[in-house]
Amino acid sequence: MRAPDPQPPRSHTHRVREWPNTYTGYSLGCASVWGAILLVGQRRLDAQTRNTLRLVCGGWWMGWTSATIARAGYPPPKPLTPAAEKRLRTGSIALVTVGLTSTARMLATAKRTASTREGRAGLDDQADGAIVRSSHAQSARDGP
Repeated sequence: MRAPDPQPPRSHTHRVREWPNTYTGYSLGCASVWGAILLVGQRRLDAQTRNTLRLVCGGWWMGWTSATIARAGYPPPKPLTPAAEKRLRTGSIALVTVGLTSTARMLATAKRTASTREGRAGLDDQADGAIVRSSHAQSARDGP
């Protein structure tokens, strides 16, 4: 008796292109994420925050370049134990979550902050003008 084939027939599967599980795949993934962050930042952030974001991106890529050079000169690390691998995975997920949350908050609030500042300045100017006009009108009514 023949065991059933564990693979479904080819006609019923749709293969989604996966990133290669290599340093090249990691690098391409990083480049695409940074590209998306910078693109959104270009559209949503004020000039000062955009500059800060570009500096952070540049610093990250300097670290990536340094790590890439180190990979060529140092021996590969020893394999992790299952417990150490689990700790690393948990810590990495936590750090990635913190980083993405902080990036999302910056992108979501930066333009609002800049536009709020501009809007408040305009409102303050209008309010000051109304106060000045009001005091002029009152002094005109009261007379000299």
